[in-house]
Amino acid sequence: MRPRENYGSFFAVGLVLTVAIAAIFQVYLLREADRINRDIAEDLEFAIDAGKELYSENCRSCHGENGEGITAPALNARDLLKTTSDDVFFSLTRTGVPGTNMPAWGQANGGPFTDEEISHIVAYIRAWEPNAPEIVEELVEPDPIRGATLYASSCFICHGNDGFGTESAPALKDPSRLETFDDAWYRATIARGRPATGMPTWGTVLSPAQIDDLVALISAWRDGEEVDPDIPITSHISDALYAIRQFDALNAAFHLGGALTLANDEQSKDINRAIDLVRENRLYEAEALVISFFPPEEMAKELYQTYCAQCHGDDGRGGAGPVLFGNANIQSQTDEQLRDFILEGRKGTAMNGYEGILSQDEINNLIALLQTWQE
Repeated sequence: MRPRENYGSFFAVGLVLTVAIAAIFQVYLLREADRINRDIAEDLEFAIDAGKELYSENCRSCHGENGEGITAPALNARDLLKTTSDDVFFSLTRTGVPGTNMPAWGQANGGPFTDEEISHIVAYIRAWEPNAPEIVEELVEPDPIRGATLYASSCFICHGNDGFGTESAPALKDPSRLETFDDAWYRATIARGRPATGMPTWGTVLSPAQIDDLVALISAWRDGEEVDPDIPITSHISDALYAIRQFDALNAAFHLGGALTLANDEQSKDINRAIDLVRENRLYEAEALVISFFPPEEMAKELYQTYCAQCHGDDGRGGAGPVLFGNANIQSQTDEQLRDFILEGRKGTAMNGYEGILSQDEINNLIALLQTWQE
């Protein structure tokens, strides 16, 4: 009979090894958690630094160096950061905001940024939250003059220049109608529209403040007041110049007619001559005459608004295109080099050449404007 084997020592050794392995694994898990947290912190720090650089190059001209807001809303605001998720910031940056100057920055929507780069910008914005200030929104009183200016650019088409209506829309300046409906009715009607009658839903286009300005104009009409729009003559002439360049004689004559109402005797003579040229379809002659209405510095601003502002911002402080204020590339170029660049553009980018579109004098005026921004 074979002697009985004793496995007790093996079990003891196995138990000791199992306990040791479990202990080592627990120590590993504890240290792994610290490692993971360090990696997360390092990744977040990297994202914030990358987002800061992207923000500084592309966003600060509108939203401010520290998110305080300039021509666009403040982002470094306690209530905004508290109530807005990262997903919302990401989506708005990626797709843009229709009806505003906020373009789509995501590549999927025609912008320059990858989703990762947008995430970095969001991380940088989120880093403001712990110390974000409380911003009290400034209340702006409704203004009938602003309302008249808005009416003159949008509402007159249907309701007439003087508010007395056309064949396509009723009179708004009719005393009996003004007494029948109060401000609340007009505000709701403008916002919601009356689609069955052809009245658009302006609440999807105009801000609440703009609608309030229009209601303030209607209220002034109810009180028998005459309110003139605050539209400078250069705006009418600029719109006419744009229409001429689009071979749109009808609107060119319309805008020149608006300029005529603000012109002095000497200006009226030239404007009437331009209207005659437009009606005779001699648009190239009309264009040359209309350009001459601007002094050089104003001509440069109008040219910039027509051809450059869409990408570089209304004041050259950037948008979809780079900032032009204090631009190192502009500062390193001679006027001749800048002239060639404007004529030829930059292949592979949205910067098209303007040869055959802008004259030498127009380009010289643009360059003069750019140089003032470098000062």
